[in-house]
Amino acid sequence: MTPDHGRASPFRHPIRVETIRLRGTEILLEADAGQRVAIAAALDLPSIEALTARYLLTRNGERVKLEGTIKAQLHQLCVVTLDPFPVALDVPVKLDFAPQDDALIAARRGDSGDADIDIEVMLNEQDPPEPIIDGVIDLGAITLEFLALSLDPYPRKPGVSFEAPAADAEETSPFAALAKLKRDAT
Repeated sequence: MTPDHGRASPFRHPIRVETIRLRGTEILLEADAGQRVAIAAALDLPSIEALTARYLLTRNGERVKLEGTIKAQLHQLCVVTLDPFPVALDVPVKLDFAPQDDALIAARRGDSGDADIDIEVMLNEQDPPEPIIDGVIDLGAITLEFLALSLDPYPRKPGVSFEAPAADAEETSPFAALAKLKRDAT
């Protein structure tokens, strides 16, 4: 899932699996000003001042392990005041990748193909690997996905609290108002 909902991604950095060294390849991504504007628009943010990702990719045959961090300086809108306020993020990232066919097999592990759906949740089981599509991993898409997932869905400016309006003495609950309407109708 990418935050751009099917449109061209505002931040792409494809890397071919065969270019990843067995002992590890370090990658540093930094979004330029134009990319930051496009990413902010895609994520409904007022602005992104800085976005960097530092990854270490290691390869074992056709499987890849990615570890790293995403750092961002951005602004979000407060859900109470609607004012933008600064946010600093430091997001750890850890993923395993496998060729697309291997990833699908791992995701369907235990699937008997029956029409009935039977889901068993294993709490200590690792997630299946992400698919490597056509020998390429898009580090930009991964960065955007983890950035989007780390954003607070209900951001609140520091020091701001929501207080419900004071209830009037004559004001009643919605259920009491419905009961009154029902009594008046009969």
